[in-house]
Amino acid sequence: MDKLIKLGMLFSLIAVLFAACEKDELDIDALTDFPPGIYSVSPADNGKITIGNFDVRVDFVDGQASPLSSATVIISDEFGNELGSATKALSGTRDSLIIPGSDFNAELLGAGNYTLDISVTDSKGQTAERTTVFEISLLAFAANNNEMYLAGGFNGWGADAFELVGDYTWELRDVDLLGDEWKIKNTPDWTDQDWGDSDCDGIMENTTGGGPNTACGYSGLSIVTFNDQTLEYSVRPAVEFATNLSGLYLMGDFNDFEGGEFGFSLVDDNTWTIAEVPMEPGHKFRFAEMPNFMGKNFSDTDGDGVAEEFGETNIVFPENAEPGYYSFTFNDATLEYSYEFVSGFSMIESIGIIGSATQGGWDSDTDMIDNGDGTYSVFIGLLDGEIKFRANDDWIDDWGDDDADGVAEYKGANIAVSFGVYRITFDLNTLNYTLEPMNIGIIGSATPGGWDSDTDMTPDAMNPNILTVNIDLIDGEVKFRANDDWIDDWGDDDADGVAEYKGANIAVSTGTYDVSFNINTLEYTIN
Repeated sequence: MDKLIKLGMLFSLIAVLFAACEKDELDIDALTDFPPGIYSVSPADNGKITIGNFDVRVDFVDGQASPLSSATVIISDEFGNELGSATKALSGTRDSLIIPGSDFNAELLGAGNYTLDISVTDSKGQTAERTTVFEISLLAFAANNNEMYLAGGFNGWGADAFELVGDYTWELRDVDLLGDEWKIKNTPDWTDQDWGDSDCDGIMENTTGGGPNTACGYSGLSIVTFNDQTLEYSVRPAVEFATNLSGLYLMGDFNDFEGGEFGFSLVDDNTWTIAEVPMEPGHKFRFAEMPNFMGKNFSDTDGDGVAEEFGETNIVFPENAEPGYYSFTFNDATLEYSYEFVSGFSMIESIGIIGSATQGGWDSDTDMIDNGDGTYSVFIGLLDGEIKFRANDDWIDDWGDDDADGVAEYKGANIAVSFGVYRITFDLNTLNYTLEPMNIGIIGSATPGGWDSDTDMTPDAMNPNILTVNIDLIDGEVKFRANDDWIDDWGDDDADGVAEYKGANIAVSTGTYDVSFNINTLEYTIN
């Protein structure tokens, strides 16, 4: 009985397969009977070509059951004036129509937009139509964009302009990407399109609206090329030198052993250099091919100035070395390395406070006052958030606090703060810092408390730099004061609405006033 059942199932399967094959044969015509298609157009839709002679070409496709029959192409200017046209009998499943440039005086056409109206019919009367637009531009070569820019961490996300050097080919020479993330864009201010390569495969993806950046670790003086038709790009050394590495970075406890901040440049065969790295005694570091420690890395276990690939222990900067900026050289053939003192930290021109707790956020610093002895101070209103100290409005040198002990560390952790007004001091010599809470009030002969007691002001919830109070005043004088004490007070020497530290008393007359005082800019109003 089992054998009969299995035999019956076999015959059923054969019948199903036969029916399926028979149906396929019946459906062949249906499967190849579809309307004609417009396969490609030249000049391309939304493309750009240069002034000069050119042909118009359109390629068509169709199915075997309904082959191509005829097509018409009309070229017009942006005002609707017909410049030329052609109709051609077509055949088969693929054919094309070409209008030579001489038929519509292509070489005499000026810059501007032009239209192609395309229609095609097949043997069954099925049709397809399309209108495309292209531009004749004043560019030296054909391109899909009028301009192109490179932006990234290396230039503060600015706009370094490419040059159009061939059809659809843009080039930017002698740029050092510093291992940072970057993108290509077609306007200097991000108002149109931009491109990035998230998987580092050499082909950009359109990232307009916030797609990922290109983060492939490129560094050294390079030539960047980009094809705005195929979206292929390349980053190659500006000068070709022999090397065993794809790149080189200095990684250490000063940058948490990650990131492309300190990228070397290949300056000669197998010779890599970096001009300035801030170093302090005891810093640990090693050399790495990639900023994420993929690829090779090198250390010097025995401290003889010759590195070993994948060395066991980090190199330790000598305890007797002078803190400051050092240049480094590394030979990727001999693995010899060296460093040389460039200058002390006196190169620092300014110290500022930056962070989510400040009004500038992580985008801009609030500068501190240089007291002339290596210490810096500032009065500032802070929100709940975090801050760091930063030099020269740049992330090359910054300080945080890893253990919240009031002593900063180079590249240390963000410092948590709470809402309020503070006097902040920072000693660049010892790295000690203080955040002293401040209470700001108004005092004077015109106030209810006279010169004996302050009327407290309230920091604004959104910008605690600004303190306000509504107060009844009489004819007399006022000043602003901190912490109910004359250690810190502000007046106005020239009555210009900007206070000076220890400035003159401010004269007022009787009335009810809204008073505001910006502890950071020292601007005030008494309305």
